Amino acid sequence: MKKYLLLFAMVLCVNILSAQLVDHKGNRNQTYPKVFDTNPTFVAMINQVDTVNLYNDIYWMQQFIRDCASPAALTVQNFLIDRFEGLGLETYIHHHTGEIGWGDTLDAGNVIAIQRGTEYPDEYIIVASHYDHPDGPGADDNASGTAGVLECARILSQHQFKRSILYIPFNGEERWMVGSYPFVEKCAREDMDILGVFDMDMIGFWPGAEYGPVTMYTGYSYISKRLFEYYQRVANLYIPEMPTCRFTKKDSYGGDHMCFNIHGYPALYIGDIEYHEENVYYHTPNDTIGTGVNCFALAQGFVKAVIAATAELADGWLPPRNFSLTIKNDMPFMSWEETPETDLYMIFKDDLYYASTEENSFFDEMFIDDGSWHRYFVRAVTPEGLPGTESNMDSVYSFAQLQLPAFYDFEDGMADNLHLYNDNWSVEQFKNRKCLITRTYYHDNTLQMIETPWFTIPEDVENASFGFKMVRSITSIWSPFNAGVYIEVTTDRKHWHFIDWIWDQQNQWHDYAFSLNDFIGEEYVQVRIRFEASGQGTPLSSYNYMAVDDFYINFETDAVNESYVAEKFNLSVSPNPANGYVNVSTGLDREYAVYVYNMLGVKMLSDNAFRDGTLDLTSLPAGIYFISVNNGTDMITKRVLLTTE
Repeated sequence: MKKYLLLFAMVLCVNILSAQLVDHKGNRNQTYPKVFDTNPTFVAMINQVDTVNLYNDIYWMQQFIRDCASPAALTVQNFLIDRFEGLGLETYIHHHTGEIGWGDTLDAGNVIAIQRGTEYPDEYIIVASHYDHPDGPGADDNASGTAGVLECARILSQHQFKRSILYIPFNGEERWMVGSYPFVEKCAREDMDILGVFDMDMIGFWPGAEYGPVTMYTGYSYISKRLFEYYQRVANLYIPEMPTCRFTKKDSYGGDHMCFNIHGYPALYIGDIEYHEENVYYHTPNDTIGTGVNCFALAQGFVKAVIAATAELADGWLPPRNFSLTIKNDMPFMSWEETPETDLYMIFKDDLYYASTEENSFFDEMFIDDGSWHRYFVRAVTPEGLPGTESNMDSVYSFAQLQLPAFYDFEDGMADNLHLYNDNWSVEQFKNRKCLITRTYYHDNTLQMIETPWFTIPEDVENASFGFKMVRSITSIWSPFNAGVYIEVTTDRKHWHFIDWIWDQQNQWHDYAFSLNDFIGEEYVQVRIRFEASGQGTPLSSYNYMAVDDFYINFETDAVNESYVAEKFNLSVSPNPANGYVNVSTGLDREYAVYVYNMLGVKMLSDNAFRDGTLDLTSLPAGIYFISVNNGTDMITKRVLLTTE
């Protein structure tokens, strides 16, 4: 959490915005297990959390001013790699893409440590922090959170879990998340299945008893509401003596968790943000143990809560995933992903039991188009024969499809059959137009959506498009990074494909047009305009707003959208240790750039037209080196030991 970073924002905003959002389907619908009892194995885990370990790791890191592009950051990066590899975890380094370095050298990067799951290795829980700090010891900000990640890894790595866990101390958070943003963008491009992120950022400061008992606070935005409810329930169950509450200003924006939220992943800020204004040592030379970090009981509580929540989720029995409701054969059609270890699903309509099925889909053949909204969800029957936790919910109003071309000018005062997210919408005169408008009287914290009814785009259509006029305004010290209007399309209601992100041109009417050509031939299509920002949520004397007019869907267009084709990119270096020759494998079927750096980050070798194969390092003396591969979008690094044998 970094209000301090406003000085960097104007300079680095260009780096962030140049990396536009990718077409990622996200995990906005993710639901979580309901945990009712403590697990003795997990209780034993949290009882191992040792404040001496937290003290020692914070003490070691606070001796360095860890600016993200400094040699000190590289020293801390290597310390973190050593610690994770000492636990038997696989590691690699992912680098930022902004130009923040100090010459022809290797900047410190995000340290990624992987604990593979035994049954669902492609489902991930992330435990994160950031280790950089630009202007002081940074004991609380954020040696404390990084020490917490190390302690989580020390304890959790002793056990096997069904799902994978990533431990990630990010670099570059203090320069406006320049490290975490490209990493999360890579996750989105590769469509990684991330169930949730627990981001520990400043966990050791407590202002004193006059502020009440020691309490753990967490910030979250709309996308992470279910994750917070799960985390709060687990934390209060396992650590009842130290309550977990929502940060009173709602969301702590300005941290690495925000990059996950932007790309559709639920993520929480976990730390002492509630007491931020009382922490006079924040970003000063006095942020050290004893001043900035003055409450190891609080730090220990946060680590215990993250361990319990991670363990329960990594081994938990998830509710049915990606429940959605579309229209097929003039009937509501529900579908969801199969849940392991179940033979029966229970369908609920308007919160009442409705039917059962052994399949992972269901037609509501008895649906009556009565002019009302009806909501559905499903529960899987557990191996013990009990109804499990409910899936995400979806709703239906009518099975009538939208007839195209369609045009909404709102002159009759009606929004017709558009689905509006809540009751904040109205049709009224605004800025010289009769339009559809929503207002929010909260600072920097909103979620509003417009969804069209479903429609079909025939295969013989040459061009399809939609567009509208829009005017909007939002008050945000982080805008446009945490706020904008998102244009999305779905063909199954499980996944909303990203079309564009509108963050500029506020306070005046502008025309927007988008191509739907990628969806020609689809039998079921919906378009959504999502107006979202994550932030404080404190009341405003004025209001933020979004207004839309002349909304249309047509079969003629001049708009062109480019689709991004995902290119999965990983790095394997073997053998390690090596005697001069190493095999480099990325999975790329083209040439790429490979670089070799020494321990100080100085470039020793390079090849800008390398392909997967053998890399000759025999010209280098024995020692530790970094092999970095750049595919033009990401750069990943592995550390290798060269021997003389």
